[in-house]
Amino acid sequence: MSLRRSLSLRLMTYAAGAIGLALVIAWLALGLLFERHVERQLEAELRRHGTALIAGLTLDQGGRPLLATPPLDPRFDRPASGLYWRLTGPGGALRSRSLWDGALAAPVTPAGDWAALTVPGPFEARVVRIARAVRPDAGGPAVIVEVAADHAAVTAARTAFAGDLAIFLAVLWAALTLAAWLQVRLGLRPLAEVSDRLAALRVDPDARFDAGRHPAEIAPLVEAINGLADARAGDMIRARQRARDLAHALKTPLTALRAQAGGVTGPAGRDLAASLSLLATAIDSELARSQVTASLGARRSVAARRVIERLIAVLARTERGADLAFEVSLADNLTIPMAEDAALEAFGALLDNAVRYARTTIRVAGEAGPAGVTITIADDGPGIPVVWRDQALRRGARLDESSPTHGLGLAIARDFIEASGGHLALGGAESAGLEVVAGWPPETR
Repeated sequence: MSLRRSLSLRLMTYAAGAIGLALVIAWLALGLLFERHVERQLEAELRRHGTALIAGLTLDQGGRPLLATPPLDPRFDRPASGLYWRLTGPGGALRSRSLWDGALAAPVTPAGDWAALTVPGPFEARVVRIARAVRPDAGGPAVIVEVAADHAAVTAARTAFAGDLAIFLAVLWAALTLAAWLQVRLGLRPLAEVSDRLAALRVDPDARFDAGRHPAEIAPLVEAINGLADARAGDMIRARQRARDLAHALKTPLTALRAQAGGVTGPAGRDLAASLSLLATAIDSELARSQVTASLGARRSVAARRVIERLIAVLARTERGADLAFEVSLADNLTIPMAEDAALEAFGALLDNAVRYARTTIRVAGEAGPAGVTITIADDGPGIPVVWRDQALRRGARLDESSPTHGLGLAIARDFIEASGGHLALGGAESAGLEVVAGWPPETR
């Protein structure tokens, strides 16, 4: 499903992208904050070393700095250790052994308390240096005290912290994206309910939305759908009434024309009879269609066994039906989602077709399961070849030209069943009878 066609996928993509961008910014910001924190900790350590240097600082007669007690940290005695100090007075400078043959940047004269600065190091790319001017003797000359440490320790700490933080933020991104997915699914659930209700509306024209059951944001859509359904229902009623009136208005003159055509002989009479037969088929088809749409009122269900037994009771009294055996295998609680009059019309057409072609037996069976409800009507007649079965379900199609019918039975039954949300299919062996299977999916029950 493409991003443009899926609202949920679009929302999820935007949410995941926005969360990811926010977490990347947070990762960068937290890395900088952590580096600054480590630098402050390092500066605090350097100030402690600087305070220890000041405590033992004196000046000789020439103004050269002297230390009574050197710092105890062994790194000051190891060349290029990454920790350095320097004392610069008017008579010269004194520095730690760790500086060896390296040199710190030129000293500065800071004002006030310790001043921190990042400068190029004697052996390293950068060092954090703190400096302060002090006077060992009141009124005497000033001495600049400097302590520096390798900045690589700060960089290494930030790199390690950034790696651990990246793992944590990746897990957090997954959790927040999952939460966003759940929010999108729950937020779009009312739209799914609208879709389900629309499916019911296709089966039941009288079904309507209850605006009070939907969120305020969807209420305008619900009201618009209800208005469209009302308009469609009104149009269908008016169109159905006009078609019924027209069909009934044509039946009387058509009957008179057919009676008069009986007196016409020869090819002209046969052509006229064929034309009138086509016209009668069209009128009967329109009347049958109006019966189908008239049966699409409020959604109801009926017991299949009751409908089948009523029809068999009538057909068994006909000349053809009296010679046939009817086998019914339907549970008493098996229901089909059709109004009773619509079920009588549909299965009456199917059973009438079976009676017309069956040799000895007609079997009616049904079942309800996870796949829905199915009703099967099978006869032991000549059957219908597979290549002709689709044609047999078309309105007005006649495979048996010797039959006086108009070929509307199976088509009318299919219209009734499809109007109720089901489907009709033909099966069975080609030369061993016909099986007509009517089925309804679970959501129509």
